[in-house]
Amino acid sequence: MTTPAIVKSADLKRMADVAKAKGVTVWIEAPDGRKIGVSPDLDKIEKSRKNAEKEEIDF
Repeated sequence: MTTPAIVKSADLKRMADVAKAKGVTVWIEAPDGRKIGVSPDLDKIEKSRKNAEKEEIDF
């Protein structure tokens, strides 16, 4: 039998969704006291925002 995961994959996905949408690092504290963070790829987000703005401006 395996040990239970410290953080469930559904929780990590929720954290990643918030991190990506808001452009922030999301932290939680595991029951054993460890802190786990999820950060967005800020360069990728910035490039996609610039591309979206560029597409809106171009006719």
